Amino acid sequence: MCFRPRLGLRRITKQVQKWLNRQQYPMSTASVVVQYHEEPDKSDGDSKLYRALTLSNGLRAMLISDSYIDEPSIHRASRESLNSSTENFNGKLAACAVLVGVGSFSEPQQYQGLAHFVEHMIFMGSEKFPVENEFDSFVTKSGGFSNAHTENEETCFYFELDQTHLDRGMDLFMNLMKAPLMLPDAMSRERSAVQSEFEQTHMRDEVRRDQILASLASEGYPHGTFSWGNYKTLKEGVDDSSLHKELHKFYRDHYGSNRMVVALQAQLSLDELEELLVRHCADIPTSQQNSIDVSQLNYQKAFRDQFYKDVFLVQPVEDVCKLELTWVLPPMKNFYRSKPDMFISQLIGYEGVGSLCAYLRHHLWCISVVAGVAESSFDSNSIYSLFNICIYLSDDGFDHIDEVLEATFAWVKLIINSDQLQDSYKESQQIENNNFRFQIEPPPIDHVQSIVESFNYLPSKDVLTGPQLYFQYEESAIELLRQHMNKFNFNIMISSYIPYEKNEYDQREPWFGTQFKTISMPPKWQTMWEQSATIKELHYPQPNPFVTTDFKIHWVESGKPHVSRSPKALIRNDLCELWFRQDNIFKLPDGYINLYFITPLVRESVKQYMLGVLFTYLVEFRMAEQLYPALEAGLTYGLYIGDKGLVMRVSGYNEKLPLLVEIILNMMQTIELDIGQVNAFKDLKKRQIYNALINGKSLNLDLRLSILENKRFSMISKYESVDDITMDDIKSFKENFHKKMYVKGLIQGNFTEDQATDLMQKVLDTYKSEKLDNLSALDNHLLQIPLGSYYLRAKTLNEDDSNTIITNYYQIGPSDLKMECIMDLVELIVEEPFFNQLRTQEQLGYSLGIHQRIGYGVLAFLITINTQETKHRADYVEQRIEAFRSRMAELVSQMSDTEFKNIRETLINGKKLGDTSLDEEVLRNWSEIVTKEYFFNRIETQIQMLSHLTKEDVLNFLNDNDKNNLRKLSVQVVGNHNQTSNSTAQASRSGSLSDLLDDVQDNMANETDSAKPMTDKIRLEFLGESDDPSSIKDIYAFKKDLYVFPLFNTNPNLANKS
Repeated sequence: MCFRPRLGLRRITKQVQKWLNRQQYPMSTASVVVQYHEEPDKSDGDSKLYRALTLSNGLRAMLISDSYIDEPSIHRASRESLNSSTENFNGKLAACAVLVGVGSFSEPQQYQGLAHFVEHMIFMGSEKFPVENEFDSFVTKSGGFSNAHTENEETCFYFELDQTHLDRGMDLFMNLMKAPLMLPDAMSRERSAVQSEFEQTHMRDEVRRDQILASLASEGYPHGTFSWGNYKTLKEGVDDSSLHKELHKFYRDHYGSNRMVVALQAQLSLDELEELLVRHCADIPTSQQNSIDVSQLNYQKAFRDQFYKDVFLVQPVEDVCKLELTWVLPPMKNFYRSKPDMFISQLIGYEGVGSLCAYLRHHLWCISVVAGVAESSFDSNSIYSLFNICIYLSDDGFDHIDEVLEATFAWVKLIINSDQLQDSYKESQQIENNNFRFQIEPPPIDHVQSIVESFNYLPSKDVLTGPQLYFQYEESAIELLRQHMNKFNFNIMISSYIPYEKNEYDQREPWFGTQFKTISMPPKWQTMWEQSATIKELHYPQPNPFVTTDFKIHWVESGKPHVSRSPKALIRNDLCELWFRQDNIFKLPDGYINLYFITPLVRESVKQYMLGVLFTYLVEFRMAEQLYPALEAGLTYGLYIGDKGLVMRVSGYNEKLPLLVEIILNMMQTIELDIGQVNAFKDLKKRQIYNALINGKSLNLDLRLSILENKRFSMISKYESVDDITMDDIKSFKENFHKKMYVKGLIQGNFTEDQATDLMQKVLDTYKSEKLDNLSALDNHLLQIPLGSYYLRAKTLNEDDSNTIITNYYQIGPSDLKMECIMDLVELIVEEPFFNQLRTQEQLGYSLGIHQRIGYGVLAFLITINTQETKHRADYVEQRIEAFRSRMAELVSQMSDTEFKNIRETLINGKKLGDTSLDEEVLRNWSEIVTKEYFFNRIETQIQMLSHLTKEDVLNFLNDNDKNNLRKLSVQVVGNHNQTSNSTAQASRSGSLSDLLDDVQDNMANETDSAKPMTDKIRLEFLGESDDPSSIKDIYAFKKDLYVFPLFNTNPNLANKS
């Protein structure tokens, strides 16, 4: 049980008065009856106040007050340095979420995707506020954000904004819930948005897998629908007037207060929040229908027999080979107190010594093992839960799939039939109790979303604890899983580009075009299950040595001394610099250790750079078994390549972090290379780069930076260098990268200065490096784009991909504080008109953005649109981007002085918001250290600058830049105009091996590429006329004579130029 912080006498008196006056609402809501529920149990460190209630119209709500904090924290500047412009740095955005208890399970069969379509249409104005996108516009101008998503049984809307605008925001938002217009005129535009969303997701394998399984749904079960919606379901052969009537019928039937859960969070008292809630929500009408009744639907009959009896061979979109086993369980949310599925999934997915994953990796058969019930509404709903074991196989593992299955069957039975489960449960219980007790406070918009999702199925008392804690071990719940998972009664799916046993894919799923084949379950696999082998290398997980037991806070132990808001340099010499800041804000037993091993070797050649990449992969791979328990205990680690060397990051509970650093350093020194592993990771890295090249977004970025950066190893050069690398090359890199080296370090959190200096000394003693001769020689620089407009157009390398990515880069020049602030204002002013014009009105693309960028001290802004070449040609979209850009000064000039001041105040208030976590603060400080800016009080200085900027300053800047300094680089990766509907593509992965080991399935699902085999050479096809001087067809020729900017430093306290 967590105890509520003690309130002072004065505060108690005020609290009593507020309880006495709790139902004294305005006359218009005097008839509202409020029923109060138990407040949720919370962690010791959670200073927020909660109130759970139900209004008389059936709407349930959780109110979250941030206003009562024992020790208000100052999140950006120390007290003695504050002035009138930087007084309040403990602010947060206000946030609201509304969950409506309806989703695709309730949509009519003839209008599949209707629930998703309604979610889009809701935002298109209300009876009280009929202007289309007025809510989105208001939220954006109020420094906020809004979005929504549709699941099978629920639809969630959410927004955040500056608290001063919360009342108006609630009025706009709740009127969308009460009486949305959903006019016929808006249908075609939002239908196009639904189609664009479908096109951007239809190459994701987890979505395709769900749709194949959905096709196996039993008759009368609602999960057999196509929930995304597209032109085929919402346009082709659909009468618009009938669809419009169905939209409104669906809304009336299902959108009502009796099916809504609201969470509202702000730095207001609970009574003030309740008054807001009642005023804006008490008159929301009830729905005409109750939620769909699934109580009579038996989870054991949710899928047809084919689900269990056939093996599904699937051609993946992703560059991946995977084996999946899926059990159908009862809805596991009902077992939230004991969480048997989560507990068993942790054991099956264990990657430490003696695990299935370790066994398969030793044989180079597997990359990763993932187990459990996914959070998606297809995998977990009120009818059933799908428990999935997914093994990401190597090519060799695919060739030995019988042996992989044999080991998997043995491992599953070893785990679920173990007599050590209760002891392991206690350890998991302790770890989760620690994580809950010392959890990082989520941003308000994330918090309200999780609250409504939890409150939708949990009693109010368990809303915070229910999703996280293991309350009690229940043998009956474990036995339920044991009964299901001991039976040979599960689905097997094998995804591979080359079909299992050379079968031919002869079926096609109709919605996503996924090619697949079904074969009868091989009798040998059933025999293998029933007579499962004993594999001596597999054994039950041992107790975790990394579980933290020391939670003392050093700052509190030392008497809460004054701590500067900026990190301070403990060491700065020829060999290293160590920055340190002891945390006095978040007061958690957490720490971060960032080390940057800067070495000239990685800048020497593309081959040396790729040696560094492979070295980090191999080190992480060799540590994976030993350090997996650390990940389970709440620690994280990573080793990856940076621009100028190797980067090590460890974080989590601070007690064990120095030990973690020591283990990684030791492995970096002593690793013994294995030729099989070297070759496997060479192949892996080539596939990663190849996949990135095939992906339009990553190719667009690489082409743009290849032009802008003076020294850059392009992805193609990296790809082509891998084959020449030998094991001896990697050994040489290991022995030599540290010979001359400079180490940058940031140690921040719950540490002492002595601990920090001792750790840096350990690093220096480990390597005993010589000093670098010229550290600044490793710096990169940007090139100046000539005056005018220049275009680099490249054809996508995936001939089956219609997506076109256009990025217009407008280079301004050497940055300074004033220009940064002006561009911040410009971005906030034009963001909503940009979205409304190009996305909503012109429907050029669903994914688009406008942002400023500072690279090596050079300021620019970017406009990016992801469109489809089948809808809009690239040159047309680029023209529309340029047309909008040319109007930016006009948009500023049309603002009244009051409107400009409001925008400026919104921006200032946004910058005054505190860091939401120690991680966010560390990332901000680390960026200043790595870039050598050391501008730790950047935001305070920006606030002071902004307070003096006028509309004339912004207009003068824009007009002068337009007239005298327009330097545009348009990079376009052009999709295929004639997309083939039966194509497949693969997904790219990027990042270090820790991504691969921990989140491989997410990384591979985010991007798409071609399924064609890799080649030794990759050739880009550049488009455009060869005699057009504005068209770039040879990057080297274009950039070889361009002016190279010196490295500019935007910190006014340091020299302006280096």
